[in-house]
Amino acid sequence: MESNVYATPKSDIENTSINLTDVKVYSPTQIACGALVGGPIGLIYFLMTNFSLLNDDVGKRNVLYAGIAFIIALLFILPMLPDDFPNSPFTVAYVVVARLVAEKYQMTKKAIIESEQYQFQSSWKAFGICLLGSALVVLVPLLILDTLGFITL
Repeated sequence: MESNVYATPKSDIENTSINLTDVKVYSPTQIACGALVGGPIGLIYFLMTNFSLLNDDVGKRNVLYAGIAFIIALLFILPMLPDDFPNSPFTVAYVVVARLVAEKYQMTKKAIIESEQYQFQSSWKAFGICLLGSALVVLVPLLILDTLGFITL
């Protein structure tokens, strides 16, 4: 039998172990740690990222709106509290909420492990994003205030 000289040559590329459909998502623990280190902004970022990777636009939008409302509420509530009132209850609240939302509406650790399509995102990447985000949230306003002459660094 003759072979077709115009046909593409056969390749073993489909037999490789690389799966191009793997999606790296954050686990509920990574999201909770991200919220702890990154604050409410970290909470919003990690939950929105996972909803985006899971193709859940409604969940992503709900997290954005709820996160903005939470930050605005904090901006109004925190100045009214006594000076000796601890901040830890707020921190514990949004870390717990982050983990619960991730487990209920996204993927549990077990589901990620058992999935063929999803993998864990690097914990170092999560930590780096938190540090970079925190640095930007703190340093940029300080540099702007320094430039305007309100403070001296």
